[in-house]
Amino acid sequence: MITRILTTTMIMAMLAITPAIFAQHEGHGNHSEGDGSHAKVDAKTQTACPLSSKQIDKEIYADHDGKRVYFCCADCKAAFEKDPAKIISKLEAQGVKLETVSKMQTECPVMGGDIDKLLYSVHDGKKVYFCCPMCRPKFEIVPAKYIKKMEAKGIEFEQVKKSE
Repeated sequence: MITRILTTTMIMAMLAITPAIFAQHEGHGNHSEGDGSHAKVDAKTQTACPLSSKQIDKEIYADHDGKRVYFCCADCKAAFEKDPAKIISKLEAQGVKLETVSKMQTECPVMGGDIDKLLYSVHDGKKVYFCCPMCRPKFEIVPAKYIKKMEAKGIEFEQVKKSE
């Protein structure tokens, strides 16, 4: 009697879960496993203006966070400047591979002020500029710390030959 009850219970449990096993969750009913429907979009170069969808003019562009975005006209470039991160995210979501551009040093690694090209120090072949004479000694105490901080922002330093 107990065997019959256990067998019946097992059969009923299996019948109850069978539909759940074969059910497709939302958005997956129209393709089979491995058909590539969820493959990442292949990266493509930018050919259209992100705002107007017109052909880009390679002479009209803006650089933001080390990425270059091209536009069809100056008006679109100006509109981009209002929210560049949003437009870059949109392009990348569409699979557009933006050109990367190096950023040269424009701010002091110590205080963050605008650099003075007459105030600099050379460390490991890298010319590091400062905003004022007081920042150089602070930099010299732990130069690697400041260089690492700037390189994390995508800043590239001017390279110096040994004779300079």
